[in-house]
Order: sequence, then C-alpha cells, then structure tokens
Amino acid sequence: MNHGTPEYAKINGIRIAYETVGSGFPLLMLHGFPRTHRTWEKVAPILSERYTLVTPDRRGYGDSDRGSAPEAYDNATMASDMLGVVDHLGIGDFIVVGHDKGMPTARRIAADNAGRVKGAVLLDGMPEGATAPRNRDTTGRTWYFDFFRQRGVAEQLIGQDPRLFFSLFLERNPHLTAEEHDYYARMFSRRGSVDAILADYRAGLEVDGEYWRTQAEAGVKITVPILTLWGGRGPTANAPVLDAWRQVADDVRGEVVENSAHYVQEQQPEVVAGRILAFADELGIS
Repeated sequence: MNHGTPEYAKINGIRIAYETVGSGFPLLMLHGFPRTHRTWEKVAPILSERYTLVTPDRRGYGDSDRGSAPEAYDNATMASDMLGVVDHLGIGDFIVVGHDKGMPTARRIAADNAGRVKGAVLLDGMPEGATAPRNRDTTGRTWYFDFFRQRGVAEQLIGQDPRLFFSLFLERNPHLTAEEHDYYARMFSRRGSVDAILADYRAGLEVDGEYWRTQAEAGVKITVPILTLWGGRGPTANAPVLDAWRQVADDVRGEVVENSAHYVQEQQPEVVAGRILAFADELGIS
C-alpha cells in the first residue's frame, strides 16, 4: 500500500477514495473509527501475495468526501457505497472484511449479497440483534457513545479543537507510531470530519441497531460463511462472541487473538492474516 494520491470512484453522488494492491481473488477491507484504509497496512504485505486487496476510505473518512446529509451515513448507504467501489472495479465475487465501524457495513454487504460474497471476516465486534448478554462497561471508555448523540453540543465542543479531541482516542493505542498518530489526527481534523463522524455514530446507535433487531426477530440469518476474530484484551474479550454471531448467522467460526486489544489487524497482523488465509482455504478460494 502506498501513501500517495488515492484513486477515486464516484458513488452515490460522492467521491470514494480507495487503493488496490496485490493480485488474485478480491478482498474488500473496511476500516472503522478512528482509522482510514491505512489500518490494513500491516496485513497487506501478507494477504496481497495471494489476493487483491481493495481498501476504501468509508464515506466521511480519510480522502473520501464529507458533506453528505446525516441520513446518508446509515448502514444501508455505507454498504451501497462500498459495493459501488467493487462494481466500479468490475469485481464479481469477493470476500468482505470489516473492523469496528466497518464491521456492521461488512455484515450488511454479506447479508444482502450472498450470491457474490463468498465469506465475511468480522473483527472484534458483537452483532446487533443478538440477545447475548453484554457486560456493563465500568472503564468509562465508551463515554463518547452518549456524548456523540448530543446534537448541537458535540459539534460545538469537538469543533473547537478536533485534533485534540480525536487524539484522545489515538492515545489509547500506544502501538501507533508518531507518524501514524499525526496522520490520523490530521485526517480527522479536516473540514467536515466532525459532522461525518457524529452522523456515522448516530446512525449506528439510533437507526442501524433497530434494523438488525427487526431482522433477528423475523428469524433472518446471514447465510454467508463468517470468520470472527477478537482481541484477548479488547472490549469483547470476555463476551460470548461466537454464541452471539451464531444467533444471527448460519455458518460461523472464530477465535480470540491473544496479546491484542481492539485493533487485532494492527497489533497481531501475522496472526490475523494467517487466519484469513486459512478461512479462504477452507472456502476453496486461492
């Protein structure tokens, strides 16, 4: 992966930035917050030996356009954006990989496109709609979920110094280099980034969750094979991850990634890449 000028696709009225690397069967790889496509840099050298990696910046992130209406950050539109990149590249079948906020987007793509998506890799997250118990967070680390929903207040407070605010999240990740920290801080300080992030989280908390609960209540399950991996020191370390995913999908396998917190692909890239390769082998994709 390079750090030069990205390529762009005009999708749903906006420009989506993306990079491609490698050759072979396509993997569509979707980042979360506070990240861009660069979150995949450490797994890319391993995976790109066998596969073509398509790594977009999701709507409102990185080099992709901001400025969309808040309702355009819902899961269905985000999934449509990413599927549009795949179509732009002339790709037919693919595997989708998602982490953090990219995980529900990957899930939606898999749920709605079983004929094209041959497998889904969902990293460090619990599925909305499952009835598995969730332990109350006593660390205070999820305080921003409620803060982000305070319309008119969050925009004003974060907007006074976006770099300072978003650095709070980056400083949780001591594995980041100084250059990576500076890069992400600059990306999230760009004009329109605050509104984009808030719209993304508000949609996830207020719109998308209800969609998945409705699907689960109707007995709708994902038929695409799923691999889920989660960090042994991350937010889902002690959660019933496999049980939860098996409530909403028919074909699930997964395991904990030891010596890693939330960013498994950055903290244990060899392990994560190895599990993805083994999953593809299981699916008969080479």
